[in-house]
Amino acid sequence: MESPHDQRDLVTGQVLEAEAATKAVRPTLRQDSRTRAQDRIVQGALSAVATWGLDATIDQVADASGVSRRTVFRHFANHDELILAALSEIVQIGESKVPESPTPGSDIEAWLTASVLKMHEFSRSVIGRAFWDLYSDRLNSSPEVAEKIATAIPVRQGFAEAVAVSAWRALGGEGTPPTWVMDSFSLHISGFATNAFPSMSSDETARLSARILWLVLSSALSEQHRELA
Repeated sequence: MESPHDQRDLVTGQVLEAEAATKAVRPTLRQDSRTRAQDRIVQGALSAVATWGLDATIDQVADASGVSRRTVFRHFANHDELILAALSEIVQIGESKVPESPTPGSDIEAWLTASVLKMHEFSRSVIGRAFWDLYSDRLNSSPEVAEKIATAIPVRQGFAEAVAVSAWRALGGEGTPPTWVMDSFSLHISGFATNAFPSMSSDETARLSARILWLVLSSALSEQHRELA
């Protein structure tokens, strides 16, 4: 049987082990400061890329971040590393925007409009000018940047497909939507539609696109009902 002294030693040892483990994973003040500075630069890169595209310069990123050019180079070795970080952030934000399927009994048209609005806002405020760079031949891009661009495009397409399939099934459609329906969603839930009318806000553009897609769904469903009758 353990004595009270042995029990105290055991508890003390466990406390010391827990404290040591906490210190091992806790970042130092210097590491924490470096992480915050790097995050600030990445956010500045996002802003610069949305404004000037993937050719945004180090100076433009530094200005958007509120830091010096020298500080940028402390965290990123070159322009490619900075653009890769911005593209990674864009992909991550885009993936987080994919909506949940509408719940039974919900207003499907309102859900569709909200989903389309979310993507148009993302295209306008986060991707911005860089959208055109994603779809253009960038012969001067490094293989790493080209590879990251290749992973960014499917995110938008996946968003459009998810919205199309969810709306189709919620409205009683059988199987998967016809190809022309999927293509309509891919076109109207994209930067192509967002930037089609520069004088319109992302909200106005999204509501127009959502209205068109609602009519697309209605037409396709009527067509399927006739075929199954």
